[in-house]
This record gives sequence, C-alpha cells and structure tokens, in this order.
Amino acid sequence: MVTGAYKPRNPKASALYQCVQAHFGEFEAADPTRYQEQYGFYRPVIGRVVEKFLTCGDLTKGFARVRCDTCRHEYLLAFSCKGRYFCPSCHQKRVLQFGTWVTDEVLAPVPHRQYVFTVPKMLRVYFRRDRRLLGKLSQCAADALKTLFRAACKDPKAVPGIIIVIQTYGDLVNFHPHLHALVTDGVFTPTGWFVAFPKIDLYALEHLFRHRVLHMLLRERRIDETVIGKLLGWRHSGFSLHNAVRIGPHDIEGRRAVAEYILRSPFSQEKLRYQAKTGTVIYLSKMHPVLKRHFEVVSACDWLAVLTAHIPNAVEHLVRYSCAVRTTGDGHHRTAQAGGESEEGRRPAPLGRVRGEGRELAVCPLQGRGPSPRTKQREYSALLSMAGTVT
Repeated sequence: MVTGAYKPRNPKASALYQCVQAHFGEFEAADPTRYQEQYGFYRPVIGRVVEKFLTCGDLTKGFARVRCDTCRHEYLLAFSCKGRYFCPSCHQKRVLQFGTWVTDEVLAPVPHRQYVFTVPKMLRVYFRRDRRLLGKLSQCAADALKTLFRAACKDPKAVPGIIIVIQTYGDLVNFHPHLHALVTDGVFTPTGWFVAFPKIDLYALEHLFRHRVLHMLLRERRIDETVIGKLLGWRHSGFSLHNAVRIGPHDIEGRRAVAEYILRSPFSQEKLRYQAKTGTVIYLSKMHPVLKRHFEVVSACDWLAVLTAHIPNAVEHLVRYSCAVRTTGDGHHRTAQAGGESEEGRRPAPLGRVRGEGRELAVCPLQGRGPSPRTKQREYSALLSMAGTVT
C-alpha cells in the first residue's frame, strides 16, 4: 500500500528566491561602498553559493530519473545545490541527517546536557572580520568543559563527550556568534566507568570560558590588556552560559531534537516576507528583549548582506567533536565507549550499566551532598590556578 508520494517543490515561488534573483546583482555592486566596512571584504564563496542556489531544484539545470522496479512508476528529481546555511531545503536535509546520525551512531546511552556559550557584543566584531577565530572560540569552550569536569571528578584522565556547533546568527538573523554544545552529563574514566554529575558550577565554568577567550584574543592581537581590564572590571562581563536543557539516557527523541536544533538554519522561510514593489524584506521572530519588537524591516540589499554573512567558507567546519568522541574506520565520529580494564576491587559499586557496542559502561553518580561553600571557593581558586588564569 502506498503511504506517501513525492511532491516536487517550487523553489522559484519562495520569497527568498524572488529576493535573491531580483537584488543579488545590486547587492554585489553595492558591497564595496555600503557593506565592506561593516561585514569585511566580499568573499567569493558567497557568489558561488548564491549562484548554485538559483539553480537548486530547477529541472532545466539537470535531474535524475527515479524509477520503481516493482510498479514501474517513475519521476524526475531535480539536482540540489547542497548549500550550507543559505538554501533552506538543502540545509534542512543536512539538519535531519545530522540529527539521525548523531542519535544513532555518535551519542552513548548516557545523560546529556545542552550548553550555550555567549560572548559580549564588544568582542563579536572580531569574529565577523576573522572567521578563523570561531574555531578557536569552540576550542576555548571545550577546554573549559574538560578542565572543570576533570576537576569535579578529581581524575585528570577522565574525558567528557562533547559536540560543539558554532552559530553566527541571532533570532533576527543578526550577527551573533555563540556556541551550542551537546555534552555528556558526566565523564568517561580510563577504567571503563561513566561518572554522572549531579550538578555543574556554572559560575566556575563561565569564568574559565571567559579567561580562555580573552587570552585567545590577546594572543591573536585582537585586544590588549586595557580591553581585558575593562571587561574584567564590569559587574556583568557579557559572557553567559546556559545549561538548563537535560536529556535522559533513554530519551532518544530528545537527543535527536537537540541535535537538529543546534544545527538549524539561520532563518525560517515561514517568517520571511518579501515586498517586491518596495524592495523590502520583513522578517518576523519572537519578541526581542532589547529592541522590544518581534520583527525587522530592511531593504532587500541589506537583508542579503545580513544573510550572506552567515555563509561559511568552503573548508570551514562549524561542527566540532572533542574528548570522548572518536573516529571510526569509515570516517564517522562515535562516542568512545571508554575501554580498559581494572581490578574489580577498585571499582565503586555501580548504580546501573549502560550497554554500547558490545561493551558495558558502568554508571556511578557522584555521592554526597557536595562540598561546603568554603571548600568550593578553595577548589575554584585552585582550578583557576591550574588553568593559568588570574582572578
């Protein structure tokens, strides 16, 4: 019984296609005088991505003939552009594939938590001008997580599983570089155990991340000691962390939903309105806490300048894997199932076991009510000293 049928899309009817087709040439001509100062030099990858987007889903530009050997039914499938962070159809396919693959092949059946790392507005301009710094920003977050997690379990060889996705856009598609991380809610030990954490001190993690980012920008000669002193002197430095989203060890759909969310497209076509007569674009979103509105009205050229700023370079990786994620022989990444054996007498009594790839992972949560405030302050000072930072 047939449960569904392929329905070809009509890309030329979308508001994005009409806006790009009508105004991209004007945007390219105006870029040196109107947008270069704010967005930097025009990147050739933008023209290549947009040119392929205009042919995506067009049967006149090439297609494949799909035929069923059983019922002899056939249809034509137009070639796609496979554009990242610009073509809504191709990027959504990438999002769905990523969510399924991460859920089925990468993440271990242990608790996970979503972390969001944000940097101050004062520093975001450096990441717009030099996209290399985005990769270094993700490394700062990974180092901060590993340092804090190892200090929490008092095992320098323990490793968490970390997947970090770099996002450069906010709710109104403005340039807002930040990080979304899908992290195991605990660490894998060299002896084969998974140690679950009851709670993470976000205050300590925020300070570790802040100092690593500032030192990285100092090494890259983007800021100086004066800027660092100013940021450290603020009551609210502008760095922020959020980790309220927790995923249980057996919540498969939750892991898939978070994985798809962190790789989502910069914009939604359902929120986009293009006025061809006036050459303006209206983009709807949720209420912005600073602007006090839920929409943005800009000219078509300004919209294209904002949107194309999020197109990554050809060899730029916006998904990073760290620690307990290993690469298999087929080129895929998979969460390491913590190998190694130890004496049974030295193992703590496990609360339960999690199976994975024919090997059992022992799960043992941290015990006790947690350290006293004075002990936490002493451990936090030692943690910053170990990380090479200054309070």
